[in-house]
Amino acid sequence: MINLEKVKAIRSGFAYVSHMLDYPSEEILSLEFRNGLVRDYCAMSQRASVLTILDELRGQKLYDLQKHYSDLFDSNKRFTLYMTYYKFEDSRKRGTLLAKLKLLYEMFGLEISERELADYLPMMLEFLAFGHWQGDRRRQDINLLFQVIEDGTYHLLKRGREYRDDPYFRLIDAVRKELKACLEQEADVS
Repeated sequence: MINLEKVKAIRSGFAYVSHMLDYPSEEILSLEFRNGLVRDYCAMSQRASVLTILDELRGQKLYDLQKHYSDLFDSNKRFTLYMTYYKFEDSRKRGTLLAKLKLLYEMFGLEISERELADYLPMMLEFLAFGHWQGDRRRQDINLLFQVIEDGTYHLLKRGREYRDDPYFRLIDAVRKELKACLEQEADVS
């Protein structure tokens, strides 16, 4: 079960992580972005890790960062940030799940661009940051989003074991840990 109060407390951090996982731009290399992350990301358990990763990214030239990102996620068929692809590839089940995710976004006031599929990890994190799910009785539907992120990132990191030191893979691992911290611990029944 997801502790939505914990998610609410750290939701602004998801916007920064979303930008960091998207195609690199001048924005994430700016001091303003870093200062905003420091200011808005205070409640997250992975704050120190994310700041270390951001500083590592900021230490590179934008072109080099963009090339690395493209080589890793765009030109490489092993890795993708589309979370349902690992389990369903291009099957009908994936299409059904994408439709459910799109409906979830719309249900909570977030319209998605036709350019991106609903399972794109940066978009999913933006939904957690900007969706209007607080106080809505249907907010438990967010469980689906957590499940898709959990499953997709698990398979991505498993496929990319040799990339575990790569900043993007470390950032994805930090996302997994952050989301895990938002789960209610089940009482041990002995």
